Amino acid sequence: MTSENDPQSNSDTNSADVRSTGGPVRLERLCVDVAGRRLLDDARLDLEPGKLLVVVGGSGAGKSVLLRILAGLLPRDGAVVRWSADIAADTAGHPDTDAGSKGPARLGAALSPLLRRVGVVFQQFALFDELSPTANVQFAMDHRGDRHRPPEQDAAGWLAELGVPAEVPVAGLSGGQKQRLAIARTLASDPEVILYDEPTSGLDAASGAKVASLIRQTQQIHHRTSVVVTHDYQTLIPIADEVVFLDSRQKQLVSVPRDQWSQIHQWMHPVAADPANAKTPEHLSGTRGWSMGRRLIEQLDTFLLASSDALISALRLPVDVLPVFPRWKWAGRFFVHYLRLVGGPSACVYLAIAGLIAGFTTTYFTFRFLPFRLYTQPLLIDELLASIGFALYRILVPVLATILVAARCGAAVAADVGVKRYGGQVDAMRTLGVRPQAYLLVPILAAFLVATPVLEWIAFFAARLISMVTFTATHADIPSYFWDQHFFRNLRGQDGLWPKGAGWVFGKNAACGVGTAVISYYQGLRSKQSAADVSQAITATVLWTTLWVLGVHFAVALMEF
Repeated sequence: MTSENDPQSNSDTNSADVRSTGGPVRLERLCVDVAGRRLLDDARLDLEPGKLLVVVGGSGAGKSVLLRILAGLLPRDGAVVRWSADIAADTAGHPDTDAGSKGPARLGAALSPLLRRVGVVFQQFALFDELSPTANVQFAMDHRGDRHRPPEQDAAGWLAELGVPAEVPVAGLSGGQKQRLAIARTLASDPEVILYDEPTSGLDAASGAKVASLIRQTQQIHHRTSVVVTHDYQTLIPIADEVVFLDSRQKQLVSVPRDQWSQIHQWMHPVAADPANAKTPEHLSGTRGWSMGRRLIEQLDTFLLASSDALISALRLPVDVLPVFPRWKWAGRFFVHYLRLVGGPSACVYLAIAGLIAGFTTTYFTFRFLPFRLYTQPLLIDELLASIGFALYRILVPVLATILVAARCGAAVAADVGVKRYGGQVDAMRTLGVRPQAYLLVPILAAFLVATPVLEWIAFFAARLISMVTFTATHADIPSYFWDQHFFRNLRGQDGLWPKGAGWVFGKNAACGVGTAVISYYQGLRSKQSAADVSQAITATVLWTTLWVLGVHFAVALMEF
């Protein structure tokens, strides 16, 4: 696909520092189907080492799908996207493979070790907002494909080279600075191929030209094979070594000779305008019965897919929660992040207020509305205090606290994971060879196991405190030690160290915490196409976690009492 007289195919790509697969990589007989619609049919794509390839096509042609396939982010037989391809490479000189070897179906594994790492600069940058710019780059460096080889430079050096301020939080960076930080992080992971997903999307002409120049400069300095997927052909074609047009009508990847680059604008058209893509039968289109039937089928299909995903996730859970981390340091950092999210100061205050309300209402209204109060209170006051203490510790506070933890903390975690899924951070982890379960699910689970008992104890401590204050305020003639003596009467264990029933309370906290962690993680991790999907995941998390908590307390109560 490379023109022999290409003026931009300079000798820099032949230097000793070139990091490539040792030869061209070819994707042959590439077929891609999205939602039953064929995007590519028996297509071919060549990746020349050290070259900058620009893939252009109209909106909806499947450019981003192609990029995700190249990045190894899409399985062969997905629920929406299905694809197949034969992969071949000229591996002469590559130390890790045999010449002419063929790869399996999943591209991420197929090109390894032919391509030890594919780096992606995502359209939405996929930066970790909770980390500093330096930490974002360091994360990539710590998960390089070949960690035995020393890095080209440290994180500060990458930031300086790309012009990213290290002291500004990620959320405070401009769009251009985030773009440069995303490129710095990708380069720091030491990839052999860099994929750019719509790098000029949403930018004005001047900013787009700067990004294009930066991409070309980066490719010339670091000699990485680069693939740019874009619809902005006017800005990015001038920096290309090669151009491929994704022809939605012919369903082919067409190599465009350099002398025809100026004609590409004539070929660009949105897929929606192509009548060949209309799939609805003519005799059924527009009829109410067909529309309703199609919606019912889609809803049933969605339900079955969700049910099967939930079953598979439940079966895989014992394996997914194994504490196997690429880097313990980063597992610890993510654990601290989620521990702050689940059991931070706001959660502590929230549970303390709930405990105060529970302790006050239980104590005040028990004595306030006691039948025949003048006659029964002197006889029952000690038993009432003992019952209040028992009910608060064993039943009321655990139920209230775990429900609030499920609603508040579960929603917070689902939002965090959902934003990571929608913003591409989860995919960024995968391109760095990190299982999301390692740095998300396991730290989330650990955070809930630590925070849930602590938050429940805070709620009980507040309930106990306000109960004593309420009792002494309404019974001024009775000393406070009387409350202390009888409030804990049914809770004192034989050893005096742990309250009676502490094991049941801790077991309920642990079960509720584990269920909340798992539900919030998987709800957040589900596919997100819009911000509305994140909101829906939060709502579903609150619903299912509270139902889980109620079910746990009901089941345990049948065994406990």
